[in-house]
Amino acid sequence: MNEKKCPICGKETYLVYGKSPRKDGLCREHSQQLFKGEIEQCPDCKKWKKTIATCECKKIVSTHPNMSSTEKNNTIVINEKNKNKCLTCGTEVNGVLFCSKCYKKYKDKKLYFVISNCSNVELLDADYEGKKECKDGHIVKSKAEREIDNYLYEKNIPHAYERELRYGNDTKEVLKPDFYLKDYLGKDKHVYIEYWGYNENNIQYTKTKKFKMPIYKQLGITLINVYEKSDSDKIDSHLEWKLNKANIKEGEINFEE
Repeated sequence: MNEKKCPICGKETYLVYGKSPRKDGLCREHSQQLFKGEIEQCPDCKKWKKTIATCECKKIVSTHPNMSSTEKNNTIVINEKNKNKCLTCGTEVNGVLFCSKCYKKYKDKKLYFVISNCSNVELLDADYEGKKECKDGHIVKSKAEREIDNYLYEKNIPHAYERELRYGNDTKEVLKPDFYLKDYLGKDKHVYIEYWGYNENNIQYTKTKKFKMPIYKQLGITLINVYEKSDSDKIDSHLEWKLNKANIKEGEINFEE
């Protein structure tokens, strides 16, 4: 029997409980990343890459002598020769900022760019909002998460940010719910909070949510859902309601939309 190898890392690709290779041809770790939408195969060169990253075959590289290798590998330079390039992947476009594929991929999602030297455009990670420091010293990724963290701190609710939650036997099979409230409903009755920052039109949002929710239900954890779409306008008052212990169903997914 010929052993199948993962094209990304070279590890074997057979299923844990059988001898048949995985249909996607990847090892267990990368198969999970594919399922969660974290990686994808470039349709042009067929190389595997992170979903939020621009494939090497599409990157436009500046040859400015003062630029570092890191800047060259991640920066699109807008000039007369390539002014009709997609800002995120470098594909040819006609008078617009994004190609059709990138527009569909990033529609209804915030993108953050670093612009330097008047023409160098660098796309930061697609889920990047910067590192935000909270009142208790926690460092979170977004303004909304900072508001939640500050609320918990001001209400004297013990909490941890992105504490790992194991769901399988493999040490890599872990989720990172946004917030963990230890013993919130009593001894060993912990509560988790997930802040869903993008709406259902966002592909990555949908894949992540569909992957996490069945695991939370199977584990029987108590989860509080908070949504940008419906809760961000008055997040303190929504948290006041959702974290009221009388409104929480223990061992269930709460406030699911």
